[in-house]
Amino acid sequence: AMRDAGFGQVMLKASDLVSHPDGVEAAVDEVKASGLRVTGFQVLRDFEGLSGQQHAYKLEVAKAMLQMAHAVGAPMLMLPASTHPASAPDVTAIARDLRKLAMLAIPLGLSVAYEGVAGARTVRDCFDAWDAVDRAGVPNLGVAIDTAHTLLAGTPLDDLDLIEPDKIFLV
Repeated sequence: AMRDAGFGQVMLKASDLVSHPDGVEAAVDEVKASGLRVTGFQVLRDFEGLSGQQHAYKLEVAKAMLQMAHAVGAPMLMLPASTHPASAPDVTAIARDLRKLAMLAIPLGLSVAYEGVAGARTVRDCFDAWDAVDRAGVPNLGVAIDTAHTLLAGTPLDDLDLIEPDKIFLV
């Protein structure tokens, strides 16, 4: 229906694949057969800053999402900043987790776009996201700038040039 309506690309969510009545493989086949270019894969929530079993669980979820993104030909995985109350408010810990995720994405040819979220525990805007991305220091990790979260957080964009332009992966 999207192709017939004139669209050439689509942003997919994991639920688009896992809720397919014939399973993930059938969903992947339909996406490929559609001729639509997949622009990104949404969203790995509450990934960074967790520890112990919570971190281990989210790492397994991340691996599965990266595999699905790769299967449909998505170039990037979308990662909004964590709103989980147990997420560490330490940017160094957040950067470490972002680095780990981005390293897992490299062999699959994927990038990771990290987005500040107005209601997040620590990373509330694109400048906070840039700080974590810059600390992580991985080439396939960048920033996503979302209008809704930018407006909700009241983030002035006067200093947007402080973010390296090639590290802004999505607006």
